Amino acid sequence: MALLALLPLTSRVGRAQTPPLLAPSRAIVLVSSDDMARSQGRRLSLIYTEAFRRLGYTLVYRGYPAKRSSAMSDAGEVDGEIHRYAGYGDSHPNMVRVETPHFTSTFSAYANRPLALGDGWISLAPTQYRVEYRAGAAFSAAKLPAVVEQSRLAAAYSAPLGLRKLLHGRSDVYVDAEPVVEQLLAQPEFAHAGIRRIAVMETVGMHAFLYKTHRALAVRLAATLADMKREGLLEKYRIMAESEAAPGAAPAVSR
Repeated sequence: MALLALLPLTSRVGRAQTPPLLAPSRAIVLVSSDDMARSQGRRLSLIYTEAFRRLGYTLVYRGYPAKRSSAMSDAGEVDGEIHRYAGYGDSHPNMVRVETPHFTSTFSAYANRPLALGDGWISLAPTQYRVEYRAGAAFSAAKLPAVVEQSRLAAAYSAPLGLRKLLHGRSDVYVDAEPVVEQLLAQPEFAHAGIRRIAVMETVGMHAFLYKTHRALAVRLAATLADMKREGLLEKYRIMAESEAAPGAAPAVSR
């Protein structure tokens, strides 16, 4: 389990220029997949630590296997999920979308050999490729069954396992969010494996979702994120996270 216990940020993110806490700090627990926490955890942490600080909360961000994070949030065992596509609530009615997206995510197809594939989900429909995606990755799970026959579609427990199955010839194409895969391709296990992006499926806005008892907080959080976007903080946090993730920088998430 990846764990980020996130306290208010230091002066490097301009704390002196942000509004004071509105109430004594309370903890709010958001989750995501382990894979997402490793790849985008620092950027999400920066954004939502400050957003919740302005609303009087201290963020605790935890990473779990994607399906487990969904089950926990659906059951109200945690306060919500930090990073899901806009339509996630359609199949998770206990969750309330925070209407302001924090940033976009691009979902792409990867292979370790040359394959003919165009951009867009529909490009998979006429092929006979065996396609794998990460279990619990809700956007891939929503899109792929419409264009890939069930007999050729499988879900890997994690992104590393999905890439390993690709390398061992158990699938032809692996589909996932680019940050998740690109972070893994920089690791020694996969750096020289010949895995490359072969097509872009879609770029979508990503949102936090809160448990239904936090409906009023979701509205306030959306407004706070919109304020932060106008202030240029979301872009500033992107640059900070990418700088920290550069070669030689300390990892943002520990296991």
